[in-house]
Amino acid sequence: MSGEAHNEVKESKAYPYPREGLAAEKLALEERPAPDMHDLPLRQYLDTYVVPTLLPGLNAVAEERPENPVEWLAYFLLKNNSSKTEPAVEAAADAAPAAAAQS
Repeated sequence: MSGEAHNEVKESKAYPYPREGLAAEKLALEERPAPDMHDLPLRQYLDTYVVPTLLPGLNAVAEERPENPVEWLAYFLLKNNSSKTEPAVEAAADAAPAAAAQS
């Protein structure tokens, strides 16, 4: 075998236009950033951002059977929101039961 024959690159017959095929393969193999929250399909968005907080809240409502389930769930979600912890929200949530107890 000669050195020239060994160094030759075989042209791919997988694409009608090999140059475009190689460009497509190169593009497919590039690293890409993870999709932003707004770029996700609806089901994936719900499974990632909504269900992990909402499902435990709904389970707790089913176990507790509060008199006002909507208000109870709203308080639960404010208290257990894992994506954002804002001191103002926690303070307002803690003040609401105290104000109701004083009435």
